[in-house]
Amino acid sequence: MSLGKNIFSNREIQWIDVPAPSQTQYNELSELLALPESIIQNCLNPDYLPHLETYGSTRFVILRIPEPVSNGNADSVQELTTKIAIFIRDHHVISIHRITDLHAIKEVATTVNALSEEYAKDVNALTVLGLFFEQVALAFENPINQLEAQMEKFEENIFNHKRSKALLQEGYYIKRKASAYRKVLKYTLDTLSRLGPKELWQDSRDKLERYQFYADDIFENTQGLLGLHLSIASQRTNEASFRTNEIMRVLTVLTIFFLPLNFIAGVFGMNFVHIPGLQHEWGFWISIGLMLVISIALFIYIAMKGWLSPVETNENYRK
Repeated sequence: MSLGKNIFSNREIQWIDVPAPSQTQYNELSELLALPESIIQNCLNPDYLPHLETYGSTRFVILRIPEPVSNGNADSVQELTTKIAIFIRDHHVISIHRITDLHAIKEVATTVNALSEEYAKDVNALTVLGLFFEQVALAFENPINQLEAQMEKFEENIFNHKRSKALLQEGYYIKRKASAYRKVLKYTLDTLSRLGPKELWQDSRDKLERYQFYADDIFENTQGLLGLHLSIASQRTNEASFRTNEIMRVLTVLTIFFLPLNFIAGVFGMNFVHIPGLQHEWGFWISIGLMLVISIALFIYIAMKGWLSPVETNENYRK
């Protein structure tokens, strides 16, 4: 059969794998599954999330697993994961995916083909589906662990007061990845619940719930760390503003002292011949005394206003 590769068959099912299907294979699938060709072609739509659909006697399951290799800046469901479409009708299980050499397909195929003859004869569509869900759960282990390590490194950089321009962007990508993973895991769990009772595939369900919890935890922690990072940056800005204001306060006080003194010096320094007291023998000392009296008066006035008192700060907070 040119439809695809026959992975496994017994008296219950025939599992056919179709990687990167061609137009001819789409036509054959449409006939085999008794579905419109548009539905078959849309099964690899990049916007599809894990879900279950039913068309008459045909069930259609979409699963998503992490991409084998993804860009470091990948942050969406489409960039971080790839799809596996599974059609089930009568005795046929058809798996469709765009990556030709997909690890999950190999693992499921190895597992079912390694079964002894006694167990292999009882393998059915639900058995194969259960193995796919198991592979989905296992595939998320490394990405979630790597994302958790990135989050911890991000936290360390924040508390080490690193001012890298990429720090905020790093936190943004961690948060986006965690959001994408938890969305995929949530929809996968919903699909799993619709396929059978809670006791069915309990081990896979437990793994998926655990990784969903980890993804939620990473998302919430990263969101908190981003808020903390912005708060620390704001605090540094406030401290810089405080120091600037202290300098300006000192300069303002000094200006208050020197303005009247400069005025007196300016008046007696004008190039007029007749200025009262300019020719007086005690004129210099009178002007110095006047300046001294004004300075003392200004000092008393400023002290009474409290402009020379240091601003109270919480030193422990500033440290």
